[in-house]
Amino acid sequence: MAKKLATGWKITIIVVSAILALILIAVITFFILASIGKSKFHKNDRDISASNIEGLEVDDGEVTYNGKKYTLDSDVVSVLFLGVDKDNIGDDFGIGNNGQADTIFVMTLNTATKAIKIIPIPRESMVDVNVFSPSGKYTGTQHEQICLSYAYGKDANDSSENTRKSVSRFLLNINVSNYVTMDLKGISAMTDTIGGVSLTAIEDIPELGCKAGDRLNLNGEKARIYLQSRTEDAEGSSLRMQRQMQFLSEFASKAGNRISGNLGLVKTYYDTMKPYISTDLAFSQITYLVSTGIAKDLGGKFDYQMIDGEKKVGEKWVEFYPDPDSLVTAILNTFYKEK
Repeated sequence: MAKKLATGWKITIIVVSAILALILIAVITFFILASIGKSKFHKNDRDISASNIEGLEVDDGEVTYNGKKYTLDSDVVSVLFLGVDKDNIGDDFGIGNNGQADTIFVMTLNTATKAIKIIPIPRESMVDVNVFSPSGKYTGTQHEQICLSYAYGKDANDSSENTRKSVSRFLLNINVSNYVTMDLKGISAMTDTIGGVSLTAIEDIPELGCKAGDRLNLNGEKARIYLQSRTEDAEGSSLRMQRQMQFLSEFASKAGNRISGNLGLVKTYYDTMKPYISTDLAFSQITYLVSTGIAKDLGGKFDYQMIDGEKKVGEKWVEFYPDPDSLVTAILNTFYKEK
């Protein structure tokens, strides 16, 4: 009996040791990936350009604005998040016809302070967009809505990169390191992955049969409608962007709470979303961002840097022109530190 008991304990110890070893390997792998990911950022960092904005001077790695001096913060990493009006990210309708970027957010993480700042960019923002012929030949730039940048690409990667360039131009040529682009089906998949998102409607959404102030439990198609729906008036996109910011914060908090308790969910969520996204982020970079920035109630820590401006009804569409001071202030608050 004693020998059988001793043998049983040995087997238990071996099994427990094996499990602990696997956990240790997973943890070590996670942090090795994080270390590799860190090295992939900051390859193309550069200062903004003055762009004839009053009070703004850029000289040899130093930016002066209204008498205050700033330097680029090397602890800040940036990612452009795009939501496109396509059901399938892999669909190719030909250069010039590949849809629009209806959601445009630049998210930054300060890896030293853990501060997360987000610059929401109105889709109607007017900017110089790189234009290509149907055969893929570069034909110059055209001053048009930034959301149209996405149309000019032979695939999702090209379209996303073209939009990233336009976003950089809009932000006075600051470098935005990487991009993540998601199609419409990804909204449903993303929401269902974390078991839905609960929030209070901030405006009437007839498609959902709700009024402002109603409590909603969004999953699947309902989440898509909440994020995509908009009125056709000049303020329709602005109100939709407010809903998108609200949803993003609620989603991030719920996902952050889950991942904080189980880092293994990073790979699970990534694999689930892979069919719905296009990105130039390596998985090691994603791991680095998560290991550095993940926290409970994450969405409550988001600091949105809003850009004020003027909307006009142009010949073809609504046009947004940023207030220069608001634009520069948002960029400096997000990418720079005061000397």
